Amino acid sequence: MQKIAVVTGGSSGIGLTIVKDLTAHGIKAISWDIKPSTENIPFIECDVTSEAKVNEAFNKTVETYGAPTILVNNCGLQFMSPVDEFPLEKWNQLISIMLTGTFLCSKTVIPAMKKNKWGRIVNVSSIHGKVASPFKSAYVSAKHGVLGLSKVMALELAEFGVTVNSICPGFVDTPLMRAQIVKQSELNNMSEEKVISDIMLKPACIKQFTTTDQVAALVRYFVSDDASTITGEAFNMSGGWGMGH
Repeated sequence: MQKIAVVTGGSSGIGLTIVKDLTAHGIKAISWDIKPSTENIPFIECDVTSEAKVNEAFNKTVETYGAPTILVNNCGLQFMSPVDEFPLEKWNQLISIMLTGTFLCSKTVIPAMKKNKWGRIVNVSSIHGKVASPFKSAYVSAKHGVLGLSKVMALELAEFGVTVNSICPGFVDTPLMRAQIVKQSELNNMSEEKVISDIMLKPACIKQFTTTDQVAALVRYFVSDDASTITGEAFNMSGGWGMGH
């Protein structure tokens, strides 16, 4: 069986590395994103917050490559503000992309996976799906929700040979994360170096950022046959920050 993977938000950052890694290991990987990558990878335009757009992207994928056997829900963004100042439109945007988007994309691919009696869904959550940090109310709420949704899907899909797992990275070295350093510096009135040492890496045992290659390698394991009895799990990649969670 030819494995066909859809990676949401696959045009940059973690998603792009996942697409490239899966491709290098013989899996046909396609990015669903709102814009194409600067690199030459398969791409289908998709707004994950719109059920109509997700269905359209699914149909285009089936027509061009075949029915997806793997889904990596990776779309993400960040906005930081105190709760009492958090703009409703930003709250809705983050929840729509990271939680509703995960629901819509999963809902769309599940029927084909059930018919095939095989499938892999990997949700890129965050250590913030288990713990909280100031100024990240929407992000933390969305990522907690992703873990809950993943457990429900794991229960429902086990009998069909479909596994559902989540990855919970700490800080991954991407442009999105680097932008957070600048924002944290402003919110906490401290230097960017202090933000890294005293906020981002302080709760971790291993004082270094996770790489996109490390996340991609774990995704590759979860979609392999070696992980066929692993489902409903949320695996930390946080340098020990999430220890005990």
